[in-house]
Order: sequence, then structure tokens, then C-alpha cells
Amino acid sequence: MKKLHDLINSLNQGEKRYVRIRLKGSKSSSLLNAYFDFLSKQKKYDFKDVQNAVNQSKTHTQSNLSLLYEVVLTHLCSRYRNNNFEYGLRGNLSTVKILMDKGFVTEAKSRCKKLIQKAESKEEFEVLRSAYKEYWNLHLLNGELDFESNHEIQSELKLIGEKEEELTSLEDSYRLVATLYYDYFFKKRDSKCREQIKQTTKQLDDLNLNSDKAKHVLFEIKSIEYIVHNDLDNHHETRKQQLKNLINSSVFETEHLLRLMVLSNLFTKLKSQALVNELKAYLVFTESYFKPVLEGDSDSVFMEKYYDIYFSNQSFIQTWSPNQEQLMKLLDQFKFVISKRYLSNPILIGRIYLSLIELQIIVENFKETNPLLIDFFRISKKKKYSKHHISGDLLFLLESYLQRKTDTFHNAIGSLNRKIRRYEIELDQDQKTLFELLNDLHKGRFKDAKTYIDRISNKQTYKLFIYMLTSTESVTETRAKHFPINDADYDADRDKFLISLSKY
Repeated sequence: MKKLHDLINSLNQGEKRYVRIRLKGSKSSSLLNAYFDFLSKQKKYDFKDVQNAVNQSKTHTQSNLSLLYEVVLTHLCSRYRNNNFEYGLRGNLSTVKILMDKGFVTEAKSRCKKLIQKAESKEEFEVLRSAYKEYWNLHLLNGELDFESNHEIQSELKLIGEKEEELTSLEDSYRLVATLYYDYFFKKRDSKCREQIKQTTKQLDDLNLNSDKAKHVLFEIKSIEYIVHNDLDNHHETRKQQLKNLINSSVFETEHLLRLMVLSNLFTKLKSQALVNELKAYLVFTESYFKPVLEGDSDSVFMEKYYDIYFSNQSFIQTWSPNQEQLMKLLDQFKFVISKRYLSNPILIGRIYLSLIELQIIVENFKETNPLLIDFFRISKKKKYSKHHISGDLLFLLESYLQRKTDTFHNAIGSLNRKIRRYEIELDQDQKTLFELLNDLHKGRFKDAKTYIDRISNKQTYKLFIYMLTSTESVTETRAKHFPINDADYDADRDKFLISLSKY
């Protein structure tokens, strides 16, 4: 039952605590609780160790592990149902129906009215429609049905239908636009995709929407259009409107992950246009805004995404505007997060490691690069032939060359060349360019920096690496000359949008 071991070790602390409480709540679950505790501590799954720990036969152990797997899943479902607003509303609707069946019409009506208010605040249209139908029935049962109450309920049902229809229609358009987006960026750069997106979004101009959920979907559609057409300014403004909608609407009151993802999209333009000081201010807001969520019982998906966004963007800031105190703080924060196991996704963890390693190389803090590289290769050893791992290999070569570890550099580049040929690993354009330069340095025949720089399509840090490898200028001089910060005069106290967010 390795899948049970993997499931238990994927749980965050809150989830483990919830399952343990449920297991301890039943005397018949004491044995299952012993299995749960042992598997929680077992670093690598070993069936014999589990069997010996509880001292049962192989058949009984297998049977109990299978049972525990189903029990853990059941308790997890229970936990998420308790945290799911829609599921809670459906439970309230069932309560109303039970009270009606038992003849408690007045109590049922009172609860139904509260249910309608809750469902309206979250735009849970299906529950809301059912609740209004029961509300009409309650008026009938209580002898209170008249033309006024009937008209009021029918008007509300009509409005619900209109909101639901506009949401459904926009969701249809979103699915089409999202499909075209992925086809354009990940399959073929066909201009027909861009044109089809433009035609689809054109039909959505000047919509007067009543539903906050529908507004959110429209913002998503428009954002895709602007990204495909590389219109960063309009994309930025659309994301601002979308974030305001998420923050102001009670519909999205607990949608922390959604708010985080939209907020992170605002960083796209800031990084692309080197608006580093503005990005700093937005990250300060991000940290303060989501601090209560992180300190509460936040789910693991939110927590992992938060730290992914936080560390990657802080690394970006420190790359172009380094501060020694902040650099050390960033490393300490990451070590703390890892030690607390707030992150479990190895790909995500590896990505953060890579951004931090790049940063340490750029600021020439080489005493930190080696330990970080060792940790990166340890957690990504199962993916040795992935592009992700190749990025680490390239950083190891880069660090070795800059540190003048000549023998290490020449041996490692030969090994990497063989690995790429043997396993037919395909590098992306930026990786190819940096690797070609490292090979040229290895053979003593490199060209001028511009030859390589012009071929970098995405990663600005790789451009900086090329200058570090080929120029006699200091990193500080190179940054000032080739990568200037474009918002030196930015003042967060005059940023109207940021000020408007700060009141929340």
C-alpha cells in the first residue's frame, strides 16, 4: 500500500490533525490510528517495517492498510465538505425540506429565508433556485400566498435565470478562448488562433453584467486576448479590475487562491518592463494581505502557490536591485519554509531552488550556491533527464567556471554533453544558447557576447550570465549599463491603485 503511504505524507499538518481526531474518536479505529502514526513517520515505505511495528500477520496488515486508505479518504472528503460553502448550503436546503415534511412550517420558512440570503451572497444559483421554489411552497402551506408574494418570488427566479444564463454563456466563450490560447502557445503559433480569439472577445464588448462570477470570467477572457496579442498594458489594467471585483464581492470572500493568482498576474508587466520598485511595493502588499491566511489553517495548494510566487518574485527583485540584508532574509525564509515542510511538490521546490541559485551566482555569493545545488540535485534526482534538471546542470557549470574550478568545469561539461546526446534531451532556446557558450568557453573559441545575447528569447538572467562569462565588467556595472531599472522615481504613496487595495 505505497499509495497509502504517499497519501498520508501528502497531507498538511491541518489535514493530519483532522484525520487523527476522527480516528481517535472511535475505539474501533485505535489500530488504524497506530498504522496512521507509523506511516506518517516512515520516510520511505517498507511493508515489512509496518507489519513488524504493529505485529500482525501479512494478511491482516494488508487488509487494515486497505481499510485505512478508504478511511483517510472518507475523513478528507468530510473535512473538505465542511469547508465547502456550496455543500453547506445544500445541507441547509435538506434541513428546510425535513422541517417542512415534519410540519414545522414557520421554522422552515425562517431557515429558508436565511438560506436564500446566503446563496445570493455567493451566487450559488442552483441552490438559490431550489430555495426560492421551496420558499413559494412554504407560503402556500402557511396560507400566505398572494399575488404580491408570488410576483416577488417569480421576479427573483427570473433574475437568477438571467444571471445564470450570462455566466453559462461566458463560460462557453472562456473554454473556447482558453483552448485557442493553449493551441497557440504550446502547439503552433498560428495567427488564425489570435484572430479567432479577437473575434470571440469582440462579441463580448459592452456587456452589462449583473453577476460577479460572470464579470470574473469576462476578465479572464479579456486577459487571455491581451496576452496572446502581447498587449501588456491592457492586460495589466484588466487584471486590476478583476482583482477589485474579487476583493469587493462577497461571492469571492474565501477565494484566497483566486485572489493570489490574479494579483500575481499584475507582476507580469512590472517584470517585463523592469518596474522593480513598483514590484517591491506590490510584494509588500501581497505579504501583508495574505499573512492572516497563511497563519490560519490555509490549504496546502494555496500555501505552495503563495511561496512559489513569493520566492520567485523576491529573487527577481534581488537580481536587479540587490540588498545584502534582504538577500540573507530571503535565504533564511526559504530554509524555514523547507524545514516546516510547507512545500511538498518537488517540481515547485526545485523551481524555487533554481531561482535562488541563479540569484546567489549573480550577486556572487558563491558560498551559498554549492549547498543549494546539492539540495536541488537531491530532490530532483528522479528527473535527471528533464529540462528542469538540465537548468541545474547549467547553473553548476556556470558556477564552476566563474569560480575557476577548471577541472570540475571541463569534466562536468563533457558529462553533460554525453547525457544530452545519449538520452536525446531537447533543450529550449535559452538553454541551448547558454550551453553553446559554455561549450565554446570549454573549447576556447567563444564569440562576442552579442551573438549569444540576441538568441536569448525569455530569460533575462541568462543574458546577465552571458555578460558575466564574457565581460571584464563587474556585475554592478553590467546591470547599470544593460539592465537599468525603469521606475527609479516610483513612489508607492502616490500609487492610487495600491492605496485603494491597502484599505482591505
